[in-house]
Amino acid sequence: MSNLTRRAMVAGTGLGALALLTGCTGGGPGGSGSDAPAGSCGTSNATKAQDVRLAWDALLLVEPNAEGEPAGEPLSQMALYLYEKTSNLVAWGDGVLVGAGASLLHFDHTTGEVRTRVELAADEGAGVLGDIMSIAVADSQAYVATSGGYISSIDLATAAQRWATLVCPARSTGWLAQDADGSTDDLPGAWLCPDVVLADGAVFAGYSSYQMEDASTLACVEAPTGEVRWTRQLEGRLDTAGGIGYPVAVDAGLLLPMPDGSGLGLLSMQTGETLDLLETDSPIYMGLTMSDGGGLPCFFQSKLGTLYRVDAEGNVLVAASAQDACTDSAKRVPSGARPLLADGHVIVNAATQDEDAKRFDGDYNPSAGECVVFDAETLEVLERHDAPEIESTPVRVGEGMYYLGRAGIYRTALEDGVPSEPELVFNAEGRDRDVWEQQLLAADGMLYFVGGPHGERWLYAIGPADDA
Repeated sequence: MSNLTRRAMVAGTGLGALALLTGCTGGGPGGSGSDAPAGSCGTSNATKAQDVRLAWDALLLVEPNAEGEPAGEPLSQMALYLYEKTSNLVAWGDGVLVGAGASLLHFDHTTGEVRTRVELAADEGAGVLGDIMSIAVADSQAYVATSGGYISSIDLATAAQRWATLVCPARSTGWLAQDADGSTDDLPGAWLCPDVVLADGAVFAGYSSYQMEDASTLACVEAPTGEVRWTRQLEGRLDTAGGIGYPVAVDAGLLLPMPDGSGLGLLSMQTGETLDLLETDSPIYMGLTMSDGGGLPCFFQSKLGTLYRVDAEGNVLVAASAQDACTDSAKRVPSGARPLLADGHVIVNAATQDEDAKRFDGDYNPSAGECVVFDAETLEVLERHDAPEIESTPVRVGEGMYYLGRAGIYRTALEDGVPSEPELVFNAEGRDRDVWEQQLLAADGMLYFVGGPHGERWLYAIGPADDA
């Protein structure tokens, strides 16, 4: 059975219409394959909303013990991790890259066919490298962080693995896994990696896991050779809410939401030591939104909803904040979206639920949210209105923004940097995962995301509806 379906394939004659979706990419800093930072955008000639539909999809992973028959044969399988999880998406060449299990897959943006497939080679004497958790690309070189604690380099032009360096060895979880013959084995630990960052001739990646101790490792290796420059142990887990988009490289050093919840750290790229720490009123919730070009100032919200604007003067972080417009006594946890920069404004989706309410309990109402528009320089509140929860970080496309929600893909128009009421433009039934695990990637005139029913991970490519 084929692993690629074309339930609503966009015909080649309709590719001109896809230009209406061109604009910003939506990947996190360092992993988007573009200079456009997550949550920000330059200009585009797209001017109006466009109905969208499924162009193609591909079944990436299937949970081994999932109930029911999958819709096809998956392209890969997990090597170490306990449940099916893919990497971030990266636009490269004439398609999109994704890591699924130990496979790095490059899909043609028009047809959805796999153009290139690279399997991570096992480390001699140490077993498998693990599953690809994060990807970053520079020119034709891909750098991946794996659940086995490796950083590896892959030449995309030749589909050859250049080197693999173990920077964070996996440890036993103390759990047992039962094999088909009834025997049991120790279940190895597996790491999550928020992002891979390329800067200063090096590759940076962080590792943490809820299977193991409450600690994380930040590692740096030389990009040409894979030689370890430094590693640093950190208290707490890096894979907090959002789980993508950090660390971030800026001229002053590495920006890192500290996993112990203390605030935003500025770290040396050469040694990993903390140069400065900006204390925040609560843990940083969804990562950082950088200014155009990926630089400072950056913006983020804390778990209490406070909006921060942060710049650097030498090795010192300088911040302004606005709290009253983002929090109240009854609703305290922000949405799943990082701030969005548009036309000199900062748009945040204000607190949407009581901090004690679970997302799947009856008390949680994702429609009871609020959008607040700030001046990006002064953090003065310019406009606010009731709005449904923006459940994942939007991507700016033309005169609007798109984001992934539980019901599908939403679009909201932007007029002078102020969002309108969101409109559901693509309904993806059967999705089960929290949508903030991955924001949309806008590239090649398409919107890409990974989702699917329970036990399955699909790559979806969404394009404009075109009956031609």
